Amino acid sequence: MDGTFPNMGGESPGPAPPVSPAVSELRLVLLGGSTAGKRAAGNTILGTEEFGKQASTHTLTHTSTETQHSESRQEEVAGRRVTVVETPDWFCSGLSEKDLRQDVGLCVRLSAPGPHAFLLVIPVEPSEGEERRMLEKMEDMFGEGCWGHTLILFTHAEGLRERSVEELLQTGSQELQQLVEKCGNRCHLLNVKDRPDDTKITKLLEKIEEMVSGNRERFYSSESYQEAEKQLREIERIIQKEREVEERKLREERERREELDKNVQESLKMMEGEIQQHEGEIRILNERTTELEKNMKEERDEEKKREMERELKREITQKEEMERKLIRVREKRERERKEMEERHREEMEEMRESYERETRAEVERNLMKIILPELQRNISITKEKMKGEFNRQMEEKNRRMEEKNREIEGLVDTVQKLSRLVEEADEQRSLQS
Repeated sequence: MDGTFPNMGGESPGPAPPVSPAVSELRLVLLGGSTAGKRAAGNTILGTEEFGKQASTHTLTHTSTETQHSESRQEEVAGRRVTVVETPDWFCSGLSEKDLRQDVGLCVRLSAPGPHAFLLVIPVEPSEGEERRMLEKMEDMFGEGCWGHTLILFTHAEGLRERSVEELLQTGSQELQQLVEKCGNRCHLLNVKDRPDDTKITKLLEKIEEMVSGNRERFYSSESYQEAEKQLREIERIIQKEREVEERKLREERERREELDKNVQESLKMMEGEIQQHEGEIRILNERTTELEKNMKEERDEEKKREMERELKREITQKEEMERKLIRVREKRERERKEMEERHREEMEEMRESYERETRAEVERNLMKIILPELQRNISITKEKMKGEFNRQMEEKNRRMEEKNREIEGLVDTVQKLSRLVEEADEQRSLQS
């Protein structure tokens, strides 16, 4: 496959706008189909005109109505420096692998040193099968680890009935629900036709920052891209090796079949020659028998006639023997042909099963080389999350224990005060008496 992911170190193309040191930074990559509304979503987030028009001095300009390659813009939004990279439709079936790899590499450079979030832009009414393609392509391009950095952005136009995310998920397809689960149930609904609402955009950015803070890696790094590329290339190598094994198997099967056909043809040719020889001998015997029968009818000498009858019987017996022999040769030819075909079928089946066992074992070994590191990484991430959750719960319990201790100390103090009051009252009664 052509093209590799470039190193994400270094600066994005174009000069960065002057930004206050206090402004935080977010790098967002918009992914989705050609009708998902990525451009409108980018405009809404940045509060600018569409890609392709000069919205401000911060904008990297392009002049296409639907981007054919990844493009980047940068604006200051709600006190943050936000970079938005709009990608073309990476999920369409017509995009070649070469073009895909090249554009993913461009996206990598534009979001260097790595995006904080992938925003998977999906219209409120997505096209059929779109979510399944997204599931497969996302993992192909970025690996399993990308889901921890992904948020689904549902887009809808002005005038459509306002619906909640919960309602969208309830009425959505099973593939959509699987996609949402992959993204950790992180979703946001965005109206891309109304005038941008600063509070809603701020809420979206806060949701992204919350996701970022929950990740061990602050952004999806160049190493993550390279690891995904490495895994993809390893899978491609396995597929290529499987293809080569399959081609070798077919070639050897074809050679064995040709060899068997050659042997069968030679054997059949020999038998055919033997059959033709017997048929020729039978024809000669038939001619001689016919001649003897004719001579017998014309012969007047009884002694010669009897001799001719004896000779005719011998000829008929010989002819019958030749016919039986011919039948046996033909049966042998048919039997050997069937036996050779059956041996060939069994050999081909045994060879096919052997190749399948070898290929399956090799594929399993190679896949384990890919899966185990990713599995170990996921286990490590899960352990970190569980550890963090455990620490959070312990801190919460300690906080509650401290509150209880303070309540108990307050109660003890109150009891002590009441005891002193009782003692003072008893002393006063004693003095009065």
